[in-house]
Amino acid sequence: MTMEIKKVLSLSSLFILCNLISKSFQQGLEYNDEINDEIDNEIDIGKSSKFNNTNKKKYINDIIFGNQLLKNECCDKQFIKCLGTTITEINAPNEKLSGSLSSTLGDITSLETINLSSNYLTGTIPKTFIKLTQLKTLYLYDNEITDTLPIYLGNLSQLEKLYLYNNNINGEIPGSIGNLKNLSYLLLGNNKLSGSIPESIGFLRSIITLSLNTNKLTGEIPKSIGKLKTLENLNLENNKLSGNIPESISDLEKLKILFLNNNKFSGSIPKSFEKLTNIEELYLNENNLSGVLPKSLSTLNNLHLFYVNDNENLYGYVIENENIIDCDYSNTKICYLEKSTACRSGALPCTKELINKIEEISRNGIIEEDIEKEVENNEESNIQDEEESQQDIEEELELEIDDTLDV
Repeated sequence: MTMEIKKVLSLSSLFILCNLISKSFQQGLEYNDEINDEIDNEIDIGKSSKFNNTNKKKYINDIIFGNQLLKNECCDKQFIKCLGTTITEINAPNEKLSGSLSSTLGDITSLETINLSSNYLTGTIPKTFIKLTQLKTLYLYDNEITDTLPIYLGNLSQLEKLYLYNNNINGEIPGSIGNLKNLSYLLLGNNKLSGSIPESIGFLRSIITLSLNTNKLTGEIPKSIGKLKTLENLNLENNKLSGNIPESISDLEKLKILFLNNNKFSGSIPKSFEKLTNIEELYLNENNLSGVLPKSLSTLNNLHLFYVNDNENLYGYVIENENIIDCDYSNTKICYLEKSTACRSGALPCTKELINKIEEISRNGIIEEDIEKEVENNEESNIQDEEESQQDIEEELELEIDDTLDV
């Protein structure tokens, strides 16, 4: 008997219908998980398209935003994918979608993948997503999603990839994030996250890439980060993190790329960094680091990019490592000896006075005048941060006033 659908169906009633339709379809997607790669070809729109552009646009909006739906097929091979009659994937990246996500999406508890990246989505992540206990991949990056990271994210125990970068998400990173034992990729960069990195981050025992860059995070890096034995890429650049760089980072045996630049880290570069034998790229520039650059870094045979520029109180000699193909020592007190053939971009030529100073700091630690200068720099930096914070508040208030007047 042919089923005729004459009345308008909502997304949730469509889901019920999909369990009755005998439709077999299974198609795998391959994702490129490199941190800087775009995921542009996950859907082949050109194959067997039944829709013109106008109908396609309406169809996608109906699915994503829970509007009324006039279609009697759910598994269309383009935007909704099924295993048998069970919906497992919703994929609609780069479709110029706008508006807020519907809470009805949370009713499709069989979902394993949601990819709505690179659209114009606004609003919040619906609370009903707490029911998506089978979800493995959530791509909402490159949108305009606001509000805070929901605490319930920690309940999505099957989650492997969480890409929320390039949005307007604010507030703190919830401690429940540590419950995601299967999470391999956590990308939260380019948002407005504040507060400290939770100690529970150390429970992400499957993590490969952790990117929290370009936010407003403060405080110290938790020592628990050293427990992330599978971590290969750590990006904390462009925040307001402070304190010493924890020795525990040296326990990250698989670490290949480390971004700590453009923060407020102080103290010395840990000598124990010599244990990072797989490190390829090391970015420590634009901080308040001091002391003497450890000579033992020359033993890191895989290191080929090394940046410590703009640490005015950092002394020492350039790293004698022929594998380093690019470096920057500018605006430091790091110098090169005449016989050196290593990368020395921005380094000073060693003078007798500078050599004596390096030897003195090596014996006695940071001398008093350097400490006073560092404190003075920190105070100036804190004043600047307060001014920037006040400016941000004033700009947000102006936007709210403008929005109110527009209404």
